[in-house]
Amino acid sequence: MATDTTDVTDEFMQYFIKIRFVQVVIILFGIGFSTGAGANNQFPRTFETVPIKPTVQPTETSVPKKPQLKLALANVVYLVIENNTSIKNAYLDRIAQKGDLAVAEDKFVPDFTPTVSVNLNELGRNGITSGSLTTNLGAKVVMRIPTGAEVTFNWTADAQTSNLNSNLNNIGSINDSSLRQNMELRLSQPLLKNAGTRINQASIDLARISEKFNIENLKSTLNNTITEAIIAYRELIRAQERVKIEQLSLKNAQDSLEINQALIQAGRLAPVEIIQNQTDIANRQVSLLSAQNDLESKRLALLAILDIDKNTNIEADTIPSVKPVALDIEKLRNIALSTQPGYLQAQFSLDQNKLNLMLAEDGKRWNLNLDATLLNNLNQAVDARLGLSLGHTFGDLSLEQTFKRAQVELRKSENTLKNVQTKLEIDLQDRVRNANLSYNQLELARRATQLSQQQLEIEQEKLKLGRGSGVFQLIILQNALAQARNAELDATIQYLNALTNLDQFLGTTLQTWQVKIEK
Repeated sequence: MATDTTDVTDEFMQYFIKIRFVQVVIILFGIGFSTGAGANNQFPRTFETVPIKPTVQPTETSVPKKPQLKLALANVVYLVIENNTSIKNAYLDRIAQKGDLAVAEDKFVPDFTPTVSVNLNELGRNGITSGSLTTNLGAKVVMRIPTGAEVTFNWTADAQTSNLNSNLNNIGSINDSSLRQNMELRLSQPLLKNAGTRINQASIDLARISEKFNIENLKSTLNNTITEAIIAYRELIRAQERVKIEQLSLKNAQDSLEINQALIQAGRLAPVEIIQNQTDIANRQVSLLSAQNDLESKRLALLAILDIDKNTNIEADTIPSVKPVALDIEKLRNIALSTQPGYLQAQFSLDQNKLNLMLAEDGKRWNLNLDATLLNNLNQAVDARLGLSLGHTFGDLSLEQTFKRAQVELRKSENTLKNVQTKLEIDLQDRVRNANLSYNQLELARRATQLSQQQLEIEQEKLKLGRGSGVFQLIILQNALAQARNAELDATIQYLNALTNLDQFLGTTLQTWQVKIEK
């Protein structure tokens, strides 16, 4: 049992060794966020430079701190493939699944069964024993032919030694021995039921379709898990940037307080105005604490997906610059019809039900077999036999029900495939439209941030000159700028996630990140 466990472990490790090179490529090239199509599909991407491995940042020696990892997006993809439990289990399942396919494809490989037995018979009387020794040898070969025929070859040999005597004066004397051999060759060829290469190849074809299902399930696990990790990483970026925004807003509020204090000392501003500044600072401090708490939550969520120690202090890279991606619906549709998991599985199900209907129809046929036997006893003449056998089971309603059920399942799978294709095209249009809308919203959010920044700067200059609209107006503009920055941040993350989700929908996440799996 220990040997079996070791073999499984070794094979499991081979799977990860085979994808390790691809993972290193990911790290070296530092592919940025995905858009949903392979490199050869003219689906533009943004690239970002990343370190080969997550870099441990130096920490202060006075107080022990959590180990810190600064991660780029490519690092996250590498770590989730390396560590995620769902992905590891999916690869373990593939070990057994490939074994099932090998068993099915072994159908037409001959089976060889050797046998050997030794029997000793003894009879003792008055201190003298006599008996016989019989040795039986045998070999059986069974071979199935794609036409449905089964060829069986049997060989047996009996070696018998008799009159084995032993006493004080005669030890182990042999008085008689004999050897007999028999050979038998049989052929059974179905002529109706279970006849033909299509019928007998069907079990192998079904196993190969199941293998396609298994591969798509593995791809889906990788697609979904990688996408989940990417989105969680961007949520960490969002939380980090929100902390920076709140810190900057707090600093602006504190700077405004200093300016107003100077104006009060110069007699250009009423002392009561400073209360509004102090209230605004308190509110900013509360918002900063909330943002910091959300940052910790997002950090733990990403660590859970990556299966990394929860005490690891990870930090996301800065938010990348975003440019519009041209999305051609017709090109994306063609990509989806060849890679989209749901559509491919609907196709596999249709192929599977076609084979099941063929087998169900064959099950209703009569049994008509051609049987041929050739016997050869080396001590006798050769015996050759040839015959036909005909049979059928009457009254078994299950055969007809199986056939009808197969017909129904085939029609259902045809309808399902059409529905999946229609829904695919509709969902694709929605996702492309939403992605384009997200970028338009991002552009508007950028413009709003610029305008809010300009308004605040103008009001600050007016306040310095003593011509401002008052502290209350300044606080309003500061809050408006913070809201605009948060809105721009949300729009950026939303657009990037829209492209990533489109990638997942198309089933091209693995192509985007150059992750290859063994089939």
